[in-house]
Amino acid sequence: MRSNLKYVCANSLAAAALVLLANAASAQADTHSLDGWNAVGDAIAAQGAITVTTAYLDGAGDEPYNLSGHSAVDIALVEDAAGLAPYALDLPYPDYATEGSLVSQSFAVQAGQTLSFDWSFTTHEDRFEDHAWAVVDGRLYALATRSQGGAALNHFSYTYAGSGMTTLALGVVDTGDVLGVSALTISQLAVSAVPEPALPVLLLAGLLPLFVVARRRAQSPTWR
Repeated sequence: MRSNLKYVCANSLAAAALVLLANAASAQADTHSLDGWNAVGDAIAAQGAITVTTAYLDGAGDEPYNLSGHSAVDIALVEDAAGLAPYALDLPYPDYATEGSLVSQSFAVQAGQTLSFDWSFTTHEDRFEDHAWAVVDGRLYALATRSQGGAALNHFSYTYAGSGMTTLALGVVDTGDVLGVSALTISQLAVSAVPEPALPVLLLAGLLPLFVVARRRAQSPTWR
């Protein structure tokens, strides 16, 4: 029985160690490069930030504002890449979305982790409500519009209620027409570590199998 008890004890300690390891945060793609991101349209990483724009390479007014050499894409492609339903990025008439750009990534999270990033929005649009947005855990969040801009640095954070795979998408769209370039810049993206359970909880997780074994021994009949 001693050898069995030693085996159970070793397994219990290993289980407690695994609980600690499971709570370590995994690294995610950051804003210093486009590595790990799915980029759609005009997207570029520079000086620690990612910028997406609505610029189109049409040889006219938009072209000087294009950063990557890739044009903004049709709104149907933007919504599909962001995991959104058709027309989800439309605003009330006449500000229907027409084109845009985004970056996105999927990753695993655990309940209690917090996603955060800084962002700013700039626009050359003077009529329609071009806007910047984020999709986190399947939910669309409005960041800024032409009339409610965010040229100054702003902060966004979101705490995950559950564990599993999630998708993050960050983008900007033209509305009403395809003129007047707008841009969203993202920096300092991070996903926090999972809050570690208290030490007594870990010890309980490790010692519970020993309690079970001891109780079974106490309940077993003794034969003489």
